[in-house]
Amino acid sequence: MNIVEQLKMISFDRNKNKILGIKSGILWGYKENNSCFPLLYISKPKHISQEDFEILLDKLDININR
Repeated sequence: MNIVEQLKMISFDRNKNKILGIKSGILWGYKENNSCFPLLYISKPKHISQEDFEILLDKLDININR
C-alpha cells in the first residue's frame, strides 16, 4: 500500500504563525492511527514578494488523486 492509499485525510496549513520556525506552507497528512506528518512544504521563491506569496497561498487549492 502506497502513502496516498494510507491517508485518511489531508489539510493545507498556510502557516502564517510560522510554527516550528518553518516559513513554508505545509500540506499535512493524517493516517488511521491518528498520526500526523508533513507531506509537502511550499516555499516562497526568491523572485516573489512575501505579499504575493501569501496571496498565492490563499488562492491555492490542493487535491490528491487516489
